[in-house]
Formats: sequence, structure tokens, C-alpha cells
Amino acid sequence: MPDSVVRLELLGLDVTEVPHIKVPWANFTFQGRGMRMTANNRDYAFYVIRRHEFDAWLASKARERGLMLQEETKVLSVRHDGNGVIVETDRGDFYARAVVGADGANSVVRRAVQPESARNVARLLEVLVHPSNGDAPRDHPPHLPDEAYFEFGCLPYDIQGYVWDFPTQEGGAPRRCWGIYDSRVDTRGDKGDLPNTLNEFMARYGYTPEDYTLQAHPIRWFDARATFSAPGILLAGDAAGVDAAFGEGISPALGYGEIAANAVVDAFAREDFSFSDYRKRVLGHSLGKALRTRTFTAKVLFSLRQPGIQRLLWWRFSGFLNWYINRFVINWTER
Repeated sequence: MPDSVVRLELLGLDVTEVPHIKVPWANFTFQGRGMRMTANNRDYAFYVIRRHEFDAWLASKARERGLMLQEETKVLSVRHDGNGVIVETDRGDFYARAVVGADGANSVVRRAVQPESARNVARLLEVLVHPSNGDAPRDHPPHLPDEAYFEFGCLPYDIQGYVWDFPTQEGGAPRRCWGIYDSRVDTRGDKGDLPNTLNEFMARYGYTPEDYTLQAHPIRWFDARATFSAPGILLAGDAAGVDAAFGEGISPALGYGEIAANAVVDAFAREDFSFSDYRKRVLGHSLGKALRTRTFTAKVLFSLRQPGIQRLLWWRFSGFLNWYINRFVINWTER
């Protein structure tokens, strides 16, 4: 997303060095009808980048700046012993004044901050396929090869999210990335069948389950009531909680990076590693405010699973939704 690009530019990094697809328009639809969006003051809606290539690029930039990466090292536990933090790994123990847990939705570090809970964990499935020449159904327009699609027609299936279809690449060859996102913000509706629903939507465009292998990923979404720190320990990214509405994690992770870095710098300056003000820092930052809005938006939008209401929203009030998404959901770096 452009928010990610802005955060990386502030670090002097140009993400277009990584193999990518520039998506000019994102389509938000319900049963094939809705609206198109692109970024303010930019010539694209977002970039699609393969995660392993993005991560490798970030790691190389970290090394260039003198950071040491301890790879192939599994963290087993993290605990505070009164003097500092002990990080137990399969290659021995490490000792630190401060530890930032940015180890994903299934964070090991998070267990040292609060008991593990799956209450605010979304689920998603993702597949990578060759572009299909299959005909679109009559009630759905064909997907243009360079555009992205968010289809909310899965809401009546008790899936609190959307089906996506993005252009991407793998080794320079064109691919399509399909997937389905279920926020699970309303536990009363946690009944949707993700694999079969995704298969059904993809079948409309000529794909069969034999064409792909499903990959599952969890996403922990932001809960303002959660605990984000403990003495000597901070949480960031998915470990702390990211976007509930669309499942976006990269730009929130980069935003958390700034918040956590400033908190660590202040801790060394004051010799106070309690991080008692970290929660206030997160909630008061433009990122924290945006994430609260996204959680609220997800709870409202995904509770309205009746087809008639969704048609009204995406077909009749698309102008309002466009304004709301730009003003309150994305573009948090501008605020």
C-alpha cells in the first residue's frame, strides 16, 4: 500500500528495487458490482510483491546498515528476570535490555506479555495460479489482467471478509494471486467454509482445485484493549495486531517500527525499561488511530451480511465508501 511506500521512503528505501507489479486500480465489489479506487496523488493503487522477495530485500538492507541477523535460530521463550530479558533459543540464550517482538501472529514473544489468545486472530487462504482464460459468469464482469479485485460476495456464506484476485509474478512470469480473508471479528458468525467458498468463486473464472495448492496464514488484528508491552518487552506488527478490515500487515508493521524505536531510544536515555507508556504511544500515533478505525469498520461492515444491505452499500453508496476508506481507513501516514 502507499502507506508502506511512504514509511520505506522515510528510511531511504525504494521498494521498486524488488520485483513487483504496479496495480493501477483496485475494484471493491459485491456480486461483481461496486467501485474502483486508486491512491491519492500516485499513479497506482498498490504494489503486489512476493513476500519472500520482499523479506530478503529488507534483510539485505538491514545488513548494509550494520545490523546483525541471527538466522536459522528458533526462539523458544522470552522472559524478564528482573535485570533484563532472557531470550532462550535452540542456539543458546541471549540477554538484552529491551526486546521488540515482531515475530508474527503466532508470536512467541507475545506469550511473555499476555497469555496466548486466538480471540482476535483472522484466518486466510492464498493460492498462486497461472492466469486463466476462463469466461467470467454473466453476472460478473471479467477481471482485467492488471487490476485487483476485492469481492465481498462471500459475506452471505458466513465469511467476514472478502475473496481477492491480484496480478502478480513469480520468477518474472505472470501469475494471479487468489485468496480469501475471514476476519472473525464477530465470533457468533465463525462458521464459514473457506476452502469450498474460495473454490466456488475461483471456479467462476475457470479454475479447478487441481490447479493450485492452498496455503493458510493467520493474522492477528488490532484490539485497543490488548496489552502491548511488559518490562523490557515491546510488541510490534502482527504480534501486537494489524488491520482487521482488509488484513493489511506491512504498513502497520513499519509504523509500529517507528513507535517501538522511539520507545527504546527513550528507555536507554532515561534508564527506564518498564515501557509503561508504550500503550499510550501506540494509541496516540496516527497508526494506532487508523487501526482502531479499521477494527471498528470491520465489525460494522462484516456484521451486515445480508445481500440486500451489501448491494445498497457497494452499488448505491460507493461514493461515500470511497471517501470513508480514503479519509479514515488508509492514508494514515498523511495524518
